Amino acid sequence: MTKRVLGMKETDSSFQALQAIMEKGLADSSVALSAMSTGGMRLQKPVVHMLPLDQVPGIAGGPARVVVAVYVGMKGDLSGHLMLLFQREAALRVVEMLMDLPPGSLPDLDEVGRSALAEVGNICCSACLSALANRTGLVILPTPPVVVTDMAGAILESVVTHLYLNGDESLVVETKFNEEVPGYFLLLPDQQSLGKLVAVVGTKP
Repeated sequence: MTKRVLGMKETDSSFQALQAIMEKGLADSSVALSAMSTGGMRLQKPVVHMLPLDQVPGIAGGPARVVVAVYVGMKGDLSGHLMLLFQREAALRVVEMLMDLPPGSLPDLDEVGRSALAEVGNICCSACLSALANRTGLVILPTPPVVVTDMAGAILESVVTHLYLNGDESLVVETKFNEEVPGYFLLLPDQQSLGKLVAVVGTKP
């Protein structure tokens, strides 16, 4: 079945434009992360698709799986969230990569680790929002990152309740850090912003 969001198909020019924008944002993120990390960090070319919101927790292992999410809010012409989502073990590995530590060195996500992960999320999400703003001409400003650890279902439910009036779909961007650690970006504008984005993004060269 073809996935849709507000009438947009994955074969539409609007979706293809969003895919190119997110690829550009993550490519820029990869350069920035590699420069700041001791051991070097790269992001794999992303896979972008639409996914029904009730299926999103499944990407992290199911609603009951404990995950780590970095929220960056959107202000300006669009409102909502961009979220970087990791399984807990993947979040720890990303921090280890950033600090050039061997796998398994961090048993838990302490304050230093949370701060490092917030910076990773801030770099990646801000780069994606900048790419989106540059492509569309919209003013999109990021808010400071917030790191949350909870069950995947609880995290998604709180965001969906705040942003959506009914069941819709999210733009899901799958990538890997250094070709081994999976991470997921979720673009979650509110209903009004999503309609504006879909109307604008496919018309800009």
